Amino acid sequence: MRPLLAISLALVLLPACAIAAPDFAPNPKQAFDGFVAINPPRADVPVGALWINGFGPTGDAAAKDNLETVRSINALNIDKNLQLSLSLGLLQLFGIDPKARDHYTAHFTDLSLIRVKDISKLPGVAGEPRIIEALKAGSVTISSDSEIGLGGQNTAWQRGDKQASGNADRTHTYSIEAHDMFIAIHVATAELTQSKEQFLKISDDGESARIDDYLIAIRRDHCAVASTCRPQLGVMKINTQVPASLATTPLGAINELGLPLPVPISDDHGGLYTKLALHWIAPCSEQKTDGCGKEPRLSAHYEGTRLQDLEKAEAKGW
Repeated sequence: MRPLLAISLALVLLPACAIAAPDFAPNPKQAFDGFVAINPPRADVPVGALWINGFGPTGDAAAKDNLETVRSINALNIDKNLQLSLSLGLLQLFGIDPKARDHYTAHFTDLSLIRVKDISKLPGVAGEPRIIEALKAGSVTISSDSEIGLGGQNTAWQRGDKQASGNADRTHTYSIEAHDMFIAIHVATAELTQSKEQFLKISDDGESARIDDYLIAIRRDHCAVASTCRPQLGVMKINTQVPASLATTPLGAINELGLPLPVPISDDHGGLYTKLALHWIAPCSEQKTDGCGKEPRLSAHYEGTRLQDLEKAEAKGW
């Protein structure tokens, strides 16, 4: 650890990489893109569990500290196809002919998303489809101008009060309601994503390098003889808030090191880079290796994950 004043001053000496810096946030998707309806709705869903198409979830769900809840989702954001699928599933649950759906309306209110925080921490086999998030409704209501089919035989559902409507209260609206039900899931597979390898320009004093909007600190102050010692490396985001010090990490056995990015960046294909992989090539005078020269060299690439939606998740009947 040491003050970063010298490194901060070095920023004016290091030109930005010719490759344009990636955007710092992926393009936002529609709130419920990738969700499929659960027919019928369920009181429990093992978010984070492995998904077997044609069977359903299997294995352990995510630990409680690896789940987060996003509340106050606007019900109007539900995709029309998802709304239709949910409505038809509910009519089927109560044995109502889908042809009569014009007489029935399904309402989903107090929506929230329960989703996995860190897919890499999920138990079980990696690289397989998972329930990465689930849509939960605080209230699910089916209303109709007919009492037929809304008997509430299912213990999770309760009859609502009959409401008068129309001229002189001659027509009535009937309803049935359930609470805290999961209504849809999003199944996807986490895939690794990686940028191209690029060599970085090391500053004249040998203490820093730059890739896009990140500064890489190169430390040798732990060495007895700086010229023959493998450096320690650290990374910081270049912005107006320059930290007073920066932690560095020793290189691995083959002069490689992976450092978490202070701020993830988009891979421009729907994923996020979360790690910077560095490869230090010592000068030939210190270590004769492939690619060595008179001066040290430093190469880098980004690593991260992107989610690939399951092409056709079958969530019915499990």
